[in-house]
Amino acid sequence: MNKNQSCIDACLKCAIACEVCLKEMIGKSSDNDCPHCCRECIDICLLCAQASARESKYSAQICKLCAEICSWCAEQCGAHDHDHCQRCAEACRDCAKTCKSMSA
Repeated sequence: MNKNQSCIDACLKCAIACEVCLKEMIGKSSDNDCPHCCRECIDICLLCAQASARESKYSAQICKLCAEICSWCAEQCGAHDHDHCQRCAEACRDCAKTCKSMSA
């Protein structure tokens, strides 16, 4: 098992939650950066999972950026009452926590 498996799992879970949130927000108005933050979050989470899987020498830096973007997305989506936004925010918070510890 990859030593970075918890990071990989958190990133993939987060990317999927963001995809669902993004899909559900199509046609809905938003007073903040949701769903735009979801697009950013999906991209960095997938990159982070890939880098962690191959144990890239840049994993720590990518994890640090991933944690920052996930924290931003959690804040934006967490401000909405929609179930999909709340699930997205929770996945983002978990991913940010995991990535922050990986980047330390």
